[in-house]
Amino acid sequence: MKSTISIIILAAISALAFAPADTDDPDSTDLGPHKPSTVFTYKATHLEKGSVKLDGILDESAWQQSETISGFTQRTPDTGKPSSEQTDVKILYDDDAIYIGATLRYSSADSIASTLFRRDGDGYSDWFFAGIDSYNDQRTAFVFALNPRGVQKDVLIYNDSREDISWNAVWQGKSVIENNVWTLEMRIPLSQLRYDESSEEMREGWGVNFSRYIADRDEESYWAPTPPDDAGIVSKFGRLTELNNLPKKNQLEIVPYLSSQLNRSPFSNGNPFLNEYESSLQAGADVTYGLTSNLTLSATLNPDFGQVEADPAEVNLTAFETFFSERRPFFLEGTEIFDFSTNSMLRLGDVPTIFYSRRIGRAPQGRIPSGAEFSNMPESTPIIGAVKLSGKTSGGWSLGFLNAVTTEQQAAYTNGSGETLSASVEPFTNYSVARFQRDFNDGNSVAGIIFNSVLRENSDPNLTRLLADNAFTAGMDGQHRWNNNKYMISGRFAASHVSGSSEVIRSLQLSSARYFQRPDADNLSLNEKKTSLSGMYGDVMITRQTRHWISQVRAYHVTPGFEVNDLGFQTIADRTTTTAMQIYQQPNSGLGWLRNFNTYLFSANTFNSGGDYVNNLHGVGGSFRFSNFWSLNTEVFASVRSVDDKLTRGGPVARRPASMSSAMILSSDNRKALRVRILARRQADELGGFSGTGSVRFQYRPHPAANISVEPTFSVRENKTQYVSSVATPEKTATFGNRYVFADLRQQTVSATVRMEWTFSPSLSFQMFAQPFISSGHFSGFKELDRPGSMDYEVYGEDTGNISFNPASNRYEVSPAGSSNAFQLPNPDFNIHSLLGNAVVRWEYRPGSTIFFVWSQARSGYRNSGSLDVGDTFSDLFSTPATHTFLVKFSYWLGS
Repeated sequence: MKSTISIIILAAISALAFAPADTDDPDSTDLGPHKPSTVFTYKATHLEKGSVKLDGILDESAWQQSETISGFTQRTPDTGKPSSEQTDVKILYDDDAIYIGATLRYSSADSIASTLFRRDGDGYSDWFFAGIDSYNDQRTAFVFALNPRGVQKDVLIYNDSREDISWNAVWQGKSVIENNVWTLEMRIPLSQLRYDESSEEMREGWGVNFSRYIADRDEESYWAPTPPDDAGIVSKFGRLTELNNLPKKNQLEIVPYLSSQLNRSPFSNGNPFLNEYESSLQAGADVTYGLTSNLTLSATLNPDFGQVEADPAEVNLTAFETFFSERRPFFLEGTEIFDFSTNSMLRLGDVPTIFYSRRIGRAPQGRIPSGAEFSNMPESTPIIGAVKLSGKTSGGWSLGFLNAVTTEQQAAYTNGSGETLSASVEPFTNYSVARFQRDFNDGNSVAGIIFNSVLRENSDPNLTRLLADNAFTAGMDGQHRWNNNKYMISGRFAASHVSGSSEVIRSLQLSSARYFQRPDADNLSLNEKKTSLSGMYGDVMITRQTRHWISQVRAYHVTPGFEVNDLGFQTIADRTTTTAMQIYQQPNSGLGWLRNFNTYLFSANTFNSGGDYVNNLHGVGGSFRFSNFWSLNTEVFASVRSVDDKLTRGGPVARRPASMSSAMILSSDNRKALRVRILARRQADELGGFSGTGSVRFQYRPHPAANISVEPTFSVRENKTQYVSSVATPEKTATFGNRYVFADLRQQTVSATVRMEWTFSPSLSFQMFAQPFISSGHFSGFKELDRPGSMDYEVYGEDTGNISFNPASNRYEVSPAGSSNAFQLPNPDFNIHSLLGNAVVRWEYRPGSTIFFVWSQARSGYRNSGSLDVGDTFSDLFSTPATHTFLVKFSYWLGS
């Protein structure tokens, strides 16, 4: 059977790797990756300092004397055709900054989409973008954007096409609308760019490109053409020349901050650690210094993240950790240099993330003694300081280094006698990550290495048994493109090593990522005396891209001992996966009712090191954009029967049932004041399991400066094999001396996400967020796995033994047939409700300097009930005491 599956996989990969060649349209990559730079060239004009007033009006004589760029080409919807509207761009520079002026014309003033929202927002609007490749590597670009109302946006493009929207620069821009024209001026300080003024490449200037987005036509056009089927963006840039004698700019920025916080907590009588009101005052600073013109050192001292939005509520009944994205500004900015991922179009969620910055400053991992009456556990671990070095040398080396230090944390508690004691819950820890990349062959080839380390001062015996002393990860990656970007091969390899006490390494072996204790796994074995764990990860991917066809095949392998959770994110080890995906894309359908579309099919198959076929996914899907600007995304996929080596959570394997799933997202015309997005997902398996999710998001724009979004969501899940417990029973030899108890779970969840935004000006905004959340789960049909490797279960009270519920103890009492070993199960039913909310006023009172006024609240409750009564639960939700936080944060930017 396994050999047959392998043959099928290889045949599918072979078929997908060689997609049909385009015969009806020329291959867009025939121009070559660098031809546009020789055709699209602009000579910048030097001006005297102070001769341009930044007001959005191009009336100074310097603008009139400079050359004009025009003749933009559409990227979408009519690829290769001239832009439907005229755009004129001019560029000036002095010893301190680059100045960009643009005039954007319209056939009708009604066509200008000029919504007002906060910086880096994503509202319905027209945009003008200016991208500068000052590194001259044809892979990296600093992009600055303005909309007609003066809203700023900045984006960093890396690896030629990937975007980092968290990157922020300090620059200025002004826009003016007059009749059917809007004009703009940008002033981009040279200190915000990275360049080597003495390099040979500076003689040829910088890579540069400009683009325009017209929202009511969904039209995107570029000065140097950038076809949508091309794998690169920065490599298509034109050239900005005549940048003579640019001065060396060593950036120095200091942003001190001061924050004051007041917490109001629900008062609890008898708890000596809980005060109804608590206030705090905190100060710190962020420092950025340019060691050279293209190498920057950033540091943060005592950082404060009080303005960061909280993670959404959830109920996680699996054995695996939930991934939450990073939201803290210091760790968001510049993280592209530490990226060690692959640009795969099919992501299964089982690939380890080598660097996961949320491990730094995480909640303490230690525990309070079980007999404690009251405790004061910190919610997070303070970061004493962090330093980050990033940039790119003239020799093509990209450098990144991050080091952060967190302090030891103590948690106070009282014992049964009323004594106040303390326990160490997090040791002093040093986190480091280093990244080096080298591009050559005109940016078509890239090679790099990465190294992570976590070093802990585990002086407390309780922490020594819980946390590793140190953890290291080292990796290398590479990418090569050829045949005018038509083909690309990329690969990465990493090795990990974790060391600590035998208790720590034992817990890693027993963790849900690997389950070395599985009794039927000949390839795995638990070693109680080990004090270290090592493993490897390898990943290879090949992509072929033409005008209409994209083919991608990939294979990756994670050994059982690979472990990166100290400074990375990983849920699964012991996996070998092959994937294949074929996409057909049509940027211009030629049909009156359909603007563009793409369709795809994919296949993924996974084995563990024992040869078990543990996962598979096969499906088709597509996305369609209609002429009325509605869009539809749909997908259907299926899995055949496979083996589940995680279901029993360390016990023998079970059989995973075949399943069928579908998903659909329908979005209305985003040009309208009222937009609707409908999502529906459904999954069913052959055991009768079912899950369904539906949501409707309403977005309403009652005013160009206001936006309201409401998204209610309802989901229901019927799981026929929800793990409950394992019970040691020596005579149960068929399942290796344990009973593996499962149940039917019916879980229902109702939630909503509400957002309101009002933007008074591009620098002053108000945002409000609220998320009510209710989830209930009812367990029934308790049963045990009949034998390993099967989908057969014996239901208590029907197929075997007896089961009864004792209301007094709130427990189930189980008496298996033919056994004197009766056991009890606590009632696992639940009803969880929570409400998260915050309101933020953000005022950028001068470039780079902000004031935040923040109010947030959190309330939650729990009942041992499996019913979902929305009315009663919402009543409980709003009557539950809340924790309120009020924060004022002031920062001031000092720089040039």
